[in-house]
Amino acid sequence: MHTRVQAFFHFRTLVLTEKGTGGDSEGERRVLDDSRTLGTGPFELLVGRKFKLEIWEDMVKTMRIGEIAEFKCPFKLVLEYPNVSKALRDLALKKSGRETPHTHSHSCGFGAMHGTGHADLDGLYQDRSPLVFQLELLKVDQPGEYKKESWAMSAEEKDEAISRLREEGNVLYRAGSHAEACEKYFEALGYLEELSLREKPKSVEWEATERRKVPLLLNYSQCMLLKKDFAEVIRHTTTVLSVDGNNVKALYRRAKAHAAGWDKEAAEADFRRAVELEPSLARSVEKELEQLEERLDREREAEKDRWQGKLF
Repeated sequence: MHTRVQAFFHFRTLVLTEKGTGGDSEGERRVLDDSRTLGTGPFELLVGRKFKLEIWEDMVKTMRIGEIAEFKCPFKLVLEYPNVSKALRDLALKKSGRETPHTHSHSCGFGAMHGTGHADLDGLYQDRSPLVFQLELLKVDQPGEYKKESWAMSAEEKDEAISRLREEGNVLYRAGSHAEACEKYFEALGYLEELSLREKPKSVEWEATERRKVPLLLNYSQCMLLKKDFAEVIRHTTTVLSVDGNNVKALYRRAKAHAAGWDKEAAEADFRRAVELEPSLARSVEKELEQLEERLDREREAEKDRWQGKLF
C-alpha cells in the first residue's frame, strides 16, 4: 500500500489477562471495543498521516482487502490506545444522540495522568496487559477518492473549516434554509469539541476554545427555537451561560423556550435578567410575558371547563 491512501476496516480490541498456571497458556481474553457494535461504523485511517496509534498503520499495510488478521501487541507499543478508544466512545455517544458536540461528559483523556473517565481503559495503565487487535480490511481509497475525516485534519485545517462552516451557516440562515444552516453549525461545533479535547480542562487554551463555541451555540439554538425543539434551546443556551453568564441573546432565547414550555417562573427570571443587561428589550419582554400570561389564562379556563360538572 502507498502512503496517503485511506483504509477502511473493522477492529476488535481484546486485552489479555494474566497467564494461567498451565505453562504456555496465554490467559483469558476480554473484549474492550468492537467497531461493529460501538456505533461509529468502520474505522477510517489515513495512512501516512501519523495517526497517534501508529502501529495500526503498520498492521494495515501488511493486509489485503477482505483479509481478517490478528495482531498481538505489548502495551508499551500501544500507550495511546486508551485515548483513542475514549475518543471513539465519545463519538459513538454523539452519533447516538446521547451527547451533543458541546457536552463535557468526559474528564479529558491525557493518559494515566488525567484518566479517560472509563474504568476499563484507565485500568490498562496499571495492568499494562498486552492488547490483541483483530482487523478486517474492507476497502482502500487512493488519494483524491475521499473526503478527509475530521480526525485526520490538523488543528489549522479544523480552524479553517470552523470559520468556513460558520459563514456557510449564516448565509443559509439568512436565505431561510434553517435546517441546512443548523447542520453547518453542528459540524463546526464538532470540530471545536475535538480541538477542546486536545487541551487540559480549565487551562487558558481550553477556556479560549470554549468561548469560541458561544456564537455557534447561539446560532444553533436559534435554529432549534425555530424548529420548536425547546429542550435543545434550553440545553444549548445554558451551556452558553455557563461560559458567559451575562449573554443577553442566550438569556432571551432560553426565556422564550421556557415560556413555550409553560414554565412562567423560569421564563420570567431569564427575561428580567435580559432586560437588566439590555434595557431596550423591555417592551419586547413585557409583550412576551403578557402573551405567556394569556396562554396560561386560557389553559386554566380550559382546565376548569374540563372539570365542570365532574365533581361530586
